[in-house]
Amino acid sequence: MWWQIYFWLLVAVLILPFPFKLWGYFTGKDKSSTLVKVEETSNACFLSIGLIGLYGYIHNVDVGPAAVWYLWLCIGLGWSVLALFWSAKLTHAANVLGLKRARIIAGFSTLLLLPMLFAIYSYASRA
Repeated sequence: MWWQIYFWLLVAVLILPFPFKLWGYFTGKDKSSTLVKVEETSNACFLSIGLIGLYGYIHNVDVGPAAVWYLWLCIGLGWSVLALFWSAKLTHAANVLGLKRARIIAGFSTLLLLPMLFAIYSYASRA
């Protein structure tokens, strides 16, 4: 039950806002730099791929070879740690919110992803 709730929470956080974000990009309402937009879009797409692995873990179905999920996990861990210290989005958020608040939000975001990273590791280990 926990994993189902967590899965749908991530869907709500990653996928539901995505069309609105893209709309803001195309209409010019989002004033962030192009680098921030690229980072946000690539991050959302990459993490959404992780939802496939999380689904496989929850439902115990095969959604790809273990090597794919280990690779995804390595990239995801590196990306998450790097985002705590440097990213265009972090720099933009620091300019808007202040560095301390931006890092707190980045840390919370990373903590939110930890269960998915654990699940994908477990999923790849048993695949």
